[in-house]
Amino acid sequence: MKKRLQKLFFRRTSLHYKLNIIIALFFLFPVIGFIYFGFKHNILQDEDVPLFFLGLLVFSLLGILMLRKLFDEISRISSQMTREIRSFGWNVQKADGTETDEIQRLIQSFQTVEDQFKATFRQLEKKTDDISILKELSDLCYVTFDPEEILYVMLERALTLTRSEIGSILMLERGETNRFVVRACIGLGDRVQIGDRIEFDKSIAKYAVINKSPLVVADIEKDSRFGRSSRAHYGTKSFVCLPIKTSKDIIGVLTVSRKSDSSEPYRNEDVEVLIPLLSNAAFTYENLRLIRENERTSLHLKSIAEVLKIVSSSFRGTELLQALLNEIQAVVPFHFAVVLVKEEHLADLLTVVEVLGMQPETGLGRGGAYACTGSLVDRVMKQKTAILVHRPENLTSDLDRAVLGELEEDGAGLILPLYIDGDVNGALVLAAERPEVFQDVRHLVQWMSVGLSLAIERNRLSSAVIQRGQELDSIKQIGRALASSTFDTGKVLDYTLEMIQMLMNAEAGTLFLVEEDHLKSAAFFNIRIPLTEPIRLQIGQGVAGYVASRGEAAIVNDAARSPHFYSEIDRISGFETRSLLCVPMISQGRVIGVLEVLNKINGPFDANDADLLQSVASSVSIAIENARLYRETVSMAEHERGIRRIFQKFVPKEILDQIIHGSESGETLIDELRTLTLLNIDIRKSSEFVRTVGPQKTVALLNYFFSVMGEIVFRHHGIVDKYLGDGFLAFFGAPVSSTRDAENAVSAALEMRDAVDDLNRHCRQRFGETITMGISIHTGEVVVGNIGFEKKMDYTVIGDAVNTVFRLQELTKPFPDGILISENVCRAALSRLNIHRIDQSLGNLNIFELVGRATE
Repeated sequence: MKKRLQKLFFRRTSLHYKLNIIIALFFLFPVIGFIYFGFKHNILQDEDVPLFFLGLLVFSLLGILMLRKLFDEISRISSQMTREIRSFGWNVQKADGTETDEIQRLIQSFQTVEDQFKATFRQLEKKTDDISILKELSDLCYVTFDPEEILYVMLERALTLTRSEIGSILMLERGETNRFVVRACIGLGDRVQIGDRIEFDKSIAKYAVINKSPLVVADIEKDSRFGRSSRAHYGTKSFVCLPIKTSKDIIGVLTVSRKSDSSEPYRNEDVEVLIPLLSNAAFTYENLRLIRENERTSLHLKSIAEVLKIVSSSFRGTELLQALLNEIQAVVPFHFAVVLVKEEHLADLLTVVEVLGMQPETGLGRGGAYACTGSLVDRVMKQKTAILVHRPENLTSDLDRAVLGELEEDGAGLILPLYIDGDVNGALVLAAERPEVFQDVRHLVQWMSVGLSLAIERNRLSSAVIQRGQELDSIKQIGRALASSTFDTGKVLDYTLEMIQMLMNAEAGTLFLVEEDHLKSAAFFNIRIPLTEPIRLQIGQGVAGYVASRGEAAIVNDAARSPHFYSEIDRISGFETRSLLCVPMISQGRVIGVLEVLNKINGPFDANDADLLQSVASSVSIAIENARLYRETVSMAEHERGIRRIFQKFVPKEILDQIIHGSESGETLIDELRTLTLLNIDIRKSSEFVRTVGPQKTVALLNYFFSVMGEIVFRHHGIVDKYLGDGFLAFFGAPVSSTRDAENAVSAALEMRDAVDDLNRHCRQRFGETITMGISIHTGEVVVGNIGFEKKMDYTVIGDAVNTVFRLQELTKPFPDGILISENVCRAALSRLNIHRIDQSLGNLNIFELVGRATE
């Protein structure tokens, strides 16, 4: 019945249709019934009934209009709400799709709004929870200074926000981009532990780092991007990897997943809610890391300063190295440390110079030597870079096993190069029980190893200085002894061998001297030769002959393998030569002998031994040369005294010196044709002067005149050849000539003329007279040499040039105190001269008066 009534009256769902039905039910049928009963019972005859009926109709109409208006407003509001709700994309129809009236649609709209408000409220509650979690993390960031705690809390909050149970945080290992290190993990049990390392190339997390964006995996086994099945440490098939970004770079990856495989896959909303969490945590983590890094840098700087302080301290030797290793251990808590240094004379051996900490049971100790070829230490020294050894059980070299073989399986070793003498000549090996010991401190340890290198060099230099000081004292002692000893060569050699035996730590020694084209043994110590004749070696024969031919020292630490070793001497003497050091004795650029020492007692010969023996050889060379020079000097002195006794009365001093020097050098003084500059000076009217002052005063005046003028000649490198009564002849350019000979003669003449005033002032005061003179100068070829006979011989000049200078002297009479020069002098002089040509000439030779030097 209900369905029939609904089908009959409510076929249409319009509210107006229903209103019409209601009006019909509540108004039409009662009115019809009233009219029916009114006619049937004659009620309409009453005059008030029509009025009542009319009022009923009027008020019913008003009610209908008001009700219609109300229903129109309800319909309008319903339509408007439906449009507004549908504009938001919300559905207001019934689930079965049947039509509804305005009121039902209004009710459905309110229900839709209510549902949306409930969903929004739930989202707001979730956002509130998310913000609360972020606030908790932010508050934690202000109260903790532990970056690891920040990472753990970030992972814990990320699991809460995404309703996940399994998660981990992988950080990129600093300094290496090919490895992740687990810093936090939840829900993975024993499968993943904090500190585990995961290869970068084998991890899916690398895609989040490479793409710098979140990685959402709905099903790892169906995802074509990776082509791999789920693994135990993934947790489930669905997971999310998000890169942890700082302001500069990506420092790690956050991974979350759920335990149940039937759980809802992750969506982008799960990623978005984690981004603020990661950003805040990454920012705080980076700040804390920078704070720690600054603190660590400050500590590192203090450590480096302390290392430098130790290096510059008064510590020496083992004490210095121990102090430095202790300082390194304060920063890096290693298990033990070993300092290895390359042997100078054996390139493939390393010597243990210091050990600190618990020494391994391999017998490693100070002073031990190990072959380094093919070892990790050798590789570090060749590549000049540090390496970290993670698996000590894989060591193959004896040296590597000796220094790292005692470590546990999870131990690690750090091998660093040591720069000594400008190159990598050593290594520092640090061994620790865990690799984390060396994390973030490798650069610091490298800096501190530089201080260790400086300390080793300082120890070497100190030892070398002390040793060289002792050697220098010994060499000084040898030098003083040789300088004060006799000039007997045999005694010098014997004393030299005694000092070498005391100074050099060798079993025996020999001294050879060069005689023509061979070496002759001159002295021995600790070698017994049964022959009466000395040992003779050809130049180039044996090591001694090789050194004599090359003039260079030779070190032979394996005599049997040396191509230059001459075993015949060992056969004769019965001495077994294992090693030898031979140095040349050099004097004036030539080898005069060699010194040879045999079989160093405490090790092989090295460069220091060669330097020391070479210094001794130099002193011996000087002593031998001094003895030779002493003998030659005595002979030369006797020769010179004989020459001077014979010739000093006959020739000038310059000529005598040349005779002696020529005799010493094997050259003799001979007559020769040479171009000289001749100067003749003559006093005018000397006869009248003699009659006026007398012969005695004349001689005194001439002596004074000659002394003044002769000194001027000597001062300008000339020689007074002969005195000619009231004048003399001088020449310039013999026995040694130069380009300044004419210039020196001109300078002497000008100085003579300037000296006349002072000379006349002296003559006027002493003799009451003055003099005038004339000077002539000519340059030409003459014969110069020793001229005379056996009982009387002079070093003088002859030739036409001599006659020319005298004829030129005759022309000076019209020029009181004047100087006349020939044109040859003008051409030979180096400076410009102020001259005037005179009317007279000597043949084709022009004559000039010398006024002075020309001015610019």
